[in-house]
Amino acid sequence: MSSVISSLLWMMFFTTAINAFSFSGGCHKGASGFSSTALHVSELHIPGYAQSKLPFILQDEDLVVEDARSGSSQPTLTRVEEQEYKDEDYSSLIPYETGHLLHKTTNPFFSEDECQRIVQEAETIATQMGWTKNRHGNYPTTDIPIVELPDTLKFFRLALEERIYPLLRKQFGEFLPGGGQSLRVADGFIVKYDAEGGQTELKPHRDGSVLSFNIALNPATDFEGGGTWFNSLNDAVKIEQGEVVSHASGVLHGGHGISTGRRYIMVCFVILEGYDSWSMRFYNNVRNL
Repeated sequence: MSSVISSLLWMMFFTTAINAFSFSGGCHKGASGFSSTALHVSELHIPGYAQSKLPFILQDEDLVVEDARSGSSQPTLTRVEEQEYKDEDYSSLIPYETGHLLHKTTNPFFSEDECQRIVQEAETIATQMGWTKNRHGNYPTTDIPIVELPDTLKFFRLALEERIYPLLRKQFGEFLPGGGQSLRVADGFIVKYDAEGGQTELKPHRDGSVLSFNIALNPATDFEGGGTWFNSLNDAVKIEQGEVVSHASGVLHGGHGISTGRRYIMVCFVILEGYDSWSMRFYNNVRNL
């Protein structure tokens, strides 16, 4: 399937999805976090993923390391070492076929130092360009794209190959075509929730991708509330610094509000290259679960 045809199919699908998901009445927050919702997908620029995925592809420069032991000033290339995961490395919710649509890691995925470096770079860049507030048309977040953070982007490209893609294949590989070998991040950004005059929540929505994940970048003690709310659970899934929540993008979810403090998370949308028709069917199958 050519890239042009692929893009047109995605555009037709998500235009149909938006019409099918729309209800009147809007959203309002209730005791469970959210009690009613306008059901929309959050991404309208799916054809743009053909280009937006490119910065997240591993580069040779990401593997360059200085070998102090050799006494040579010449850099050397390290090799990608994929992390192996076991069932006990995460818990699973929302059953689907032979697997699950929602997972939460049981231990930190990024170290405290890695998380702090990402937040620090985001805040530093924000002093120069500001936090963006309108990149995602229907459901905007206060965020900075990872592509604007050079140190984070380089670190993240290698982390995708060694840690994140292997984790997603383990979690969702039972029903992903090809075992998920063609997973590709198409958009990634750092979100900032701020109870002092900033964005505090994100209304229920569906993402325009196959899988989504978010990683907590600061300790849960820094804020009150938070977590990712899922309609299927009527509750929020909360994680500690460095832990990951991953889920099918089509399930209804939202950013549970914070009442004090600041909350930072990394959010990414993941597509499955070469499986556009399957991706559309999968999205339709899970959107009401």
